[in-house]
Amino acid sequence: MIKHGQYYDSGYHGARHPELIGDDTYFDARAELQARFYFSADERRKRIFEYGCGIGQGIAALPNAAGWDISAEARSACRKRDLNVYESLEDVPQADWDIVFCRHVLEHVERPIDALASMRELLKPTGDLLIIVPKEEHFCLKVAPDLDQHLHCWNFRALNNLLFRAGFAPRTNEYRYALGWHKFLPIHKYFGPDAYYHTTTVGGLLRRNGELVVRAGVA
Repeated sequence: MIKHGQYYDSGYHGARHPELIGDDTYFDARAELQARFYFSADERRKRIFEYGCGIGQGIAALPNAAGWDISAEARSACRKRDLNVYESLEDVPQADWDIVFCRHVLEHVERPIDALASMRELLKPTGDLLIIVPKEEHFCLKVAPDLDQHLHCWNFRALNNLLFRAGFAPRTNEYRYALGWHKFLPIHKYFGPDAYYHTTTVGGLLRRNGELVVRAGVA
């Protein structure tokens, strides 16, 4: 049996995100895009913590952000880019963050309610939680394990129920769409970040490549 953390330290990030790791221009464009995609201009200046930050594109364009990831490989990739990442979740200051966000992580963890309880401890009493999970397709697949290793498949009802159980009060549910981050990179180069932002959004809508975005406060 492979332990949860070991799986993501066995080459997962290199296989899943080769363009982000190997192309600094793409990494910077993706970081800029994600900051704009999920946070308002005012929110971007707040103290933001990412639970499960991967290789760091979610926090790289946020000036007061930090993160943590279960994968030592991911944390090492973040430090190579001088990003603020914690070695252990126990080292992260509690009740200290304006926003805690968790993007494409909750579907991977074995005990989601425990992860949410940890996030709740990190938030200020008036802070906001942002949960982002993929909009899964439902069709018959091969029985062999896949690279992503999603252990849960979410809908808004299940997410909201789980958030209530974990001590949160969900506020908004929203579908967001984006696609073709790397393929559209020349648009960023020649036409700028606004054109890149809108092109990735249109690509997502056309291909129905979506995410479930839930915002919640501490109950």
